[in-house]
Amino acid sequence: MVTITDISQQLGVSTATVSRALNQSRLVSPELSKKICKAADKMGYKKRDIRRHRGRGILNIKLVLPRHEEPERALFYDFASLIEGVRSGFTQCGINLLCEPTGPAFEPYPHKKGGDTDGFIFAFHRPSEATIEELRKFGTPFVVLNRDIENLPCVASESAAGMDELVEHLQSQRGEFRPAYVSLRGLGQIDRERLAGLAASCGNRGITFDHEKDAHYFGGVRSVKSARISSLAKEYDALICANDIIGTVVLSELDRLGVEVPKQVAVTGFDDSPVRQLSRPLLTTIGIPVGLLAQSAASRLESEIIEHVRHASTLRVPGTLIIGESS
Repeated sequence: MVTITDISQQLGVSTATVSRALNQSRLVSPELSKKICKAADKMGYKKRDIRRHRGRGILNIKLVLPRHEEPERALFYDFASLIEGVRSGFTQCGINLLCEPTGPAFEPYPHKKGGDTDGFIFAFHRPSEATIEELRKFGTPFVVLNRDIENLPCVASESAAGMDELVEHLQSQRGEFRPAYVSLRGLGQIDRERLAGLAASCGNRGITFDHEKDAHYFGGVRSVKSARISSLAKEYDALICANDIIGTVVLSELDRLGVEVPKQVAVTGFDDSPVRQLSRPLLTTIGIPVGLLAQSAASRLESEIIEHVRHASTLRVPGTLIIGESS
């Protein structure tokens, strides 16, 4: 049986170089890789299909984080929980976790001699088409966290089921009620999913809700003003917010207006983000533990790297209703 040692002796290069070339490492030049692969084929080398790294070795995993123009968006998740979740998801081997912000200049492979990256996790944002093309070119496994993108490996929160739990809870507390959806422009897919989930739940339960007329958007957190919140409080008796940041700000404005929560208006959020702990009264929300999302994404990535398991569909992580004082 031909081994990489035989190939290295034939070509006068190290066994490490042969191994890297046969595994399509970027640390070997394209010309040398082509030469090594050609020699391996000619000599009859057969690569063993082994489950590499299991129980040994260290994987290099790059966690790519979003960069937001609005600083309040950083309050969405607990960074420590994100890191702990990623680490706990890798159970068959250790990892070197590299963190990097995304942006227009982001490159998945910025340094040819900087060491190979075994996998990528894109947290809370969609990687660019150029980045996806580069990853597929080198065959590097990746997963997108908290997004549901067709034909991409994703792990996302169960938005529709979460909205249904909120509606069921509000209906049990208030009987018939008039809900409004309150969100910020620019939240993208998560916003669309949660609005669709709310509309579907209301429709199934006989609650009047128009996904266009009863959905209200603000340009940003700073544009959530008392005057507009006052008009919403007069028209609706339940303000279902797209996330906890919006819910917390809405509660603050209602307090400023002297509107009693939840007696006059109930308010809910989504995500159980750290900012919720600052809300008064404490916000009712759907808990989507960031650590669990990250752990699930890491487990999927590990199985693809080690077991060569391809994950085409999106994995949905269910949330938990957390009842606060706002409903």
